[in-house]
Amino acid sequence: MKSFSCIKEYFDNFMPIGILWEFFEFGSDILLRTDMQKDRITSSISSVKINESGKNIPIRIDHINESTITYEQNGETKKIVIPGGNLDIGLRDTMKDLIVNFIGAIVFSIIGLLYIKNRDEYKFAENFIPTMKGETNKSEE
Repeated sequence: MKSFSCIKEYFDNFMPIGILWEFFEFGSDILLRTDMQKDRITSSISSVKINESGKNIPIRIDHINESTITYEQNGETKKIVIPGGNLDIGLRDTMKDLIVNFIGAIVFSIIGLLYIKNRDEYKFAENFIPTMKGETNKSEE
């Protein structure tokens, strides 16, 4: 049980880094009008917004060939045609980043546990441990 507690401690410290990064990306996109949460073209969607009955049941549309965005600018109606599908506005990018962060947190948590259990056998983990300039790790002494 102590091993699980150690892995959880590492995980709890690594995971928020990715979450904070996603907050930064979102904030930059909203406040600075950047595109850090990269848009992607998708060929299918599933949404309750397109359910004509108004029920909270998602409707799936596959094989989208193109979509059109209609907007007004300076009193003039404009259209942008997106060939190849529908514009996904960053959700897939965010989820991919969080999944990679999750896997990384698990891997580094296990490496940390192995290093704590047997420092001599898992010396490579020392490459990931920050130290003050001029300071050495205790296992090097």
